[in-house]
Amino acid sequence: MKKILTLSAAIIASNLSQAADLSTIYQYAVSNDAEIAVARANREANSYNVGTARGGLLPQASLNYSVTQIDVESDVSGVGSVPERNYDQNQLQLQASQALFNLNSWYTYQSAVAGDDVAEYQLQLSEQQLLLRSAQTYFNVLRSQDNLSAAQAEEKAVKRSLEQTQQRFDVGLIAITEVHEAQAGYDLSYVNLLGQEANVDISYEALERLTGNYFDTVTPLRADVAMEMPQPAVADEWLASGMAKYAGLRLAEANKEAVRLQRNATRSNHLPSVNLIASYTDGDQPSFTGDDTYNQETTAIGVQLSVPLLAGGSLYSQSKQSAKQFAASEYQLENERRTVKQNIRSLFRLVKTDVLNVKARKQAIVSAESALEATETGYEVGTRNIVEVLDAQRNLFRAQSDYANARYDYIENLLNLKFYAGTLNPKDIEMLNGWLAQPAPAPQATPSATQDPSATQSPAAAPASQPTTQS
Repeated sequence: MKKILTLSAAIIASNLSQAADLSTIYQYAVSNDAEIAVARANREANSYNVGTARGGLLPQASLNYSVTQIDVESDVSGVGSVPERNYDQNQLQLQASQALFNLNSWYTYQSAVAGDDVAEYQLQLSEQQLLLRSAQTYFNVLRSQDNLSAAQAEEKAVKRSLEQTQQRFDVGLIAITEVHEAQAGYDLSYVNLLGQEANVDISYEALERLTGNYFDTVTPLRADVAMEMPQPAVADEWLASGMAKYAGLRLAEANKEAVRLQRNATRSNHLPSVNLIASYTDGDQPSFTGDDTYNQETTAIGVQLSVPLLAGGSLYSQSKQSAKQFAASEYQLENERRTVKQNIRSLFRLVKTDVLNVKARKQAIVSAESALEATETGYEVGTRNIVEVLDAQRNLFRAQSDYANARYDYIENLLNLKFYAGTLNPKDIEMLNGWLAQPAPAPQATPSATQDPSATQSPAAAPASQPTTQS
C-alpha cells in the first residue's frame, strides 16, 4: 500500500508542471490555502464557546479530600503542662450547586450561541473569498501573460524597426537623429518587457502561495468568449440579493446580536443571583481528651442569595464599556450596509461598461493595425518618419494589451458583483472554466465536482435572484 501511495505522489509531482485549469487551481486552494485553513480552525475553536457558556447554567460539583497531621502542644497557666497530642485528621467533602436565578450566566450563554452564528458566517465569508481569490489569482496569471506577449511582440517589432533604420542610415537615406529616436523607442520597449516578465513571475508566486504547489503554465482564456450584460439587468435586484444573502452583512448582524446579549450579561452583574447548594462532609473530628479522633458526617442543603453591593466601581465601568461596544457594533452594521449598496451599484455599472469596453477595445485593434500599415507604407515612400512608425506600433500593442485587460476586468468585476450579491458559489468556477481552452491533464488535489468542459454559458447570465450561498 505504501508503494502505491509513493508512486501516486510521484505521478502527481511530475504532473504539476503541466497546464492547470481554473477548477484544478480551486481544488488545490480548497485543500491547501492557509487562509481558509485558519478560518476552519477558528470555526472549530469557536464552536466550543457554547458548551463553555452552557456550563454556567448546569449543576456544578466538586470533591475534596484532605489528610492533615496535627501536633498540639500547650502550656496552660495555673495548671501546668498539658500532655502533647498528635493525631491525623482525614476529611472528605462533596459540594454541589445549581443556579436558580442568574441572568449573567443566561445572557452569557445566549451571547455564546449568537457568537457561534458569527463564527459560521465568518467561515461562509472566507469560503466565498476563497472562490474570489482563486479566480482573481488565476486570471491575474493570464493577464500578466497576455501583457508579456504584447510586450514581446512590441520589443521584436521595434527592434526590427531599429535595424531597418540603421540600414537606411548606413546607405545615407536618413539622418542619424532617426537612428537615435529608434534606439530610444527600443530601449523603452525593452524596459517594458523586463517589467512584464517580472509581473509573470510574481503572478505565479501568488498562485503557488494560494495552492501550495508550483505550476509553470495555466490554461488560457478562449478568444471567442462572449462578454454578456449582467442578468438580472436591474441593479435593484442585485442589491436586494446582497442585502439578504451577503455573508459579510449577515456576519455584522450576528455580531451585533452577540454584543447586545453580552451587554445584557454585563448589566446583570448588578442583579442578585440565587443558587441551590448542597454539601456532604465526612471527616475526623478531634476529641477533647486523648489522641483519638471521632468520625462525623454532615449533610447540608439550602438556598443561597448573593447580592453584589460594591466592587470598587468595576461593575459600573464594565457596564459602560459593554454599552459602547454595542453602539460600535450598530455603527459597524450600518457601515457594512452602506458599503454593500455602494459596491453592488458601482460594480453593476462597471460590468455593463466592461461589456461595451471589450467590444470597443477589439475594434481599436483593427483600427490600430490599419493605422500601422498606412504609417509603414508612408515611411517606405518618405512621407512618414520613424517616430510616427514607432508610435503606430506602440499604439497597436497597447490596443492589444488593453483588449486583454478589458476582458479580465469584466471577469473580475462580475465575480465581485456576485460576491457582494451573495450569489458566488462553486458553480461560477465551473462556468468560468468552460471559458478556457481545453487544458492539458492536471493532477486533482481533491475529488472534483462534475463539470462540462464544453459549457459556454456566461456567468453573467446566471440568475442572481436564486443563487446558493456556500456553507
